[in-house]
Amino acid sequence: MPRTVETSIRVRYAETDAQGVVYHSNYLIYFEVARGAFLHAHDVAYADLEAAGTFAVVVEARARYAAPARYDDVLTVSATLSEVRNRSFTFHYAVRRGETLVAEGQTAHVCVDRAGKPVRLPPELATLGTD
Repeated sequence: MPRTVETSIRVRYAETDAQGVVYHSNYLIYFEVARGAFLHAHDVAYADLEAAGTFAVVVEARARYAAPARYDDVLTVSATLSEVRNRSFTFHYAVRRGETLVAEGQTAHVCVDRAGKPVRLPPELATLGTD
């Protein structure tokens, strides 16, 4: 199974600021879209995890911006699973317009139960680190 999954996003006008550049917080949404694509590519349904009582909460998010993206740009967002531990996992992201790096970042997640208590990763997540 691939450790990196890519997805495409076309920048919508509502995602830009007064200067016509993608507003910085939208990159976290782009990261989430890529993370979801990664899980789908590995046949992991996040809705099923939640229904079973496991939630993967974001405990850290970082982004570094390298070049502007603008309305109607087509961006390729890659999500790479970079670390899997007993109760947590980490993704690294790269956002590109063609060959140009636009932004990169990272999110760290901890699995918790319905009460917010950290729990072990369910098997469908834990095995992602063994591919």
